[in-house]
Amino acid sequence: MSHHTPLLIDTLNLNLPSGFEGRANAIARETVHYLGGLSVSQSAQLASLNLPSIKISGGEANGVIARRIALAIQRQVNLPTAGVARAATVGRPVNHAD
Repeated sequence: MSHHTPLLIDTLNLNLPSGFEGRANAIARETVHYLGGLSVSQSAQLASLNLPSIKISGGEANGVIARRIALAIQRQVNLPTAGVARAATVGRPVNHAD
């Protein structure tokens, strides 16, 4: 039987390309929203998690970008050496309101 654990993130820092400054907070909020619905296959605690570059386009909706980021985080956490992340770091901080 496979066991899935909710994905918990205490701090999320995003590094988005130039030109996304006005959308960064909305993308961060939507990323957190998507992460809340994802689970991981194992449990562990990580101080940080660095993702490979994710291609995004200015013409894409915030939700599309956020979902791509959330799924990349889930993939990295599900690697054999990872698990539930207590803090995932992806670039520099972006402040966002809940």
